[in-house]
Amino acid sequence: MTSADLTVAPSAGARTHATWYCWLLSGLYVFSVNVQGNVVPFLQEAFTMSYRAVSLHSSATATGIILVGLFGERVAARLGRRRSLWLAAGGFSGGGILLCIAPAPWASILACFVTGLLGALAPAVTPVVLADLHGPRRAAAYAGQGIVAYCYGLAAPLLSGLAIWAGLGWRAAVLAGAFVGIAIGLHFRRLGSAELGAAPDAVSAAHAGARRESLPPAYWAFWSMVVASVSLECGIVFWAPAYLERVVGFSAAGAAAAAAGFPLGALIGRIALRTLVARVVLRRLLITSLAVVALGFVLYWGIGPPTVAVVGVFILGLGIGPTFPLGIEFCVGAAPKARDLASMRLAIAFGLALLAAPIALGALADVMTLGPAHLALPVLILAAFITFFVGEALQRRAALVVAE
Repeated sequence: MTSADLTVAPSAGARTHATWYCWLLSGLYVFSVNVQGNVVPFLQEAFTMSYRAVSLHSSATATGIILVGLFGERVAARLGRRRSLWLAAGGFSGGGILLCIAPAPWASILACFVTGLLGALAPAVTPVVLADLHGPRRAAAYAGQGIVAYCYGLAAPLLSGLAIWAGLGWRAAVLAGAFVGIAIGLHFRRLGSAELGAAPDAVSAAHAGARRESLPPAYWAFWSMVVASVSLECGIVFWAPAYLERVVGFSAAGAAAAAAGFPLGALIGRIALRTLVARVVLRRLLITSLAVVALGFVLYWGIGPPTVAVVGVFILGLGIGPTFPLGIEFCVGAAPKARDLASMRLAIAFGLALLAAPIALGALADVMTLGPAHLALPVLILAAFITFFVGEALQRRAALVVAE
């Protein structure tokens, strides 16, 4: 880290540029993960892989994300925020290019691992950057981050479908994401660590202090809430099309179209969150969001005409959309003295949910069929409620101890 990185606190303009840098990198990360799901069927056909073998691609991505959550703070401490985000942009781009030129399954799996390992530095570093830049208004910044991320997530299947329809092949969509990553890195290359929220007098000390500070019990309760909510999202995204086709009775094309109501609802939920965070108490927003998720599940899973299930899918997305940005806010807010470490450990929550939730729901479906297996979803909703209230109770207890 050079002395040029440690000059002055970020101005309003620098804050805006740094905020967009964080938002765009987070969005590209979601695009990189989502686009893999769209190209895996083509890899399976090209390499004649079994379903078990092809699932190693998502497992490799999730493993890389978890490793960042476990050890990423050491990388960030050594490289600083500026170079860490450069490495993340390089991970998106390099992983995508490797995926396109992979000659065998081991190479495509390695490409997914690179995307998960290096690319995950973006969502691991950006929460603390946004927290330092926006202070008490960080919830609005997280909401904006969520909107951009979901827009990128929706772009992945749309761009993949367009590229295949145009005869360009799936590689065109992946390479487009890689080139966007390079462009983002080049455009924001002049942002220094100070402009990314690092204190001028304690850039390296912040990382060292975060490693010395332990994360409080309240953090881990809110962290568990994030695991539950992201598991809900991953399970629905992965299995809703199959459920709507095999249980509700839609055609394959109709089920795919109906399942699109989930990301649409989630995007609308995050757009609404951006406005509501300045007007409504955050705990009320989270409790309401989880209640909406519960209502959506009743309509989605309950016995009724297919149109009700479609409405349920949309309401599920509407409720689940705000939960991740709010979860980040509560986690980072619970560890004010260790924000860097708190931000890194959130990557583990996402990686675990991505790795375990779809597989666990599929395993339950093998045992009890897909319909009854979906009863695992209200268990996750209940777990999110419980862990949130436990986190609040632990925060109040810690405040009382400090007051004494």
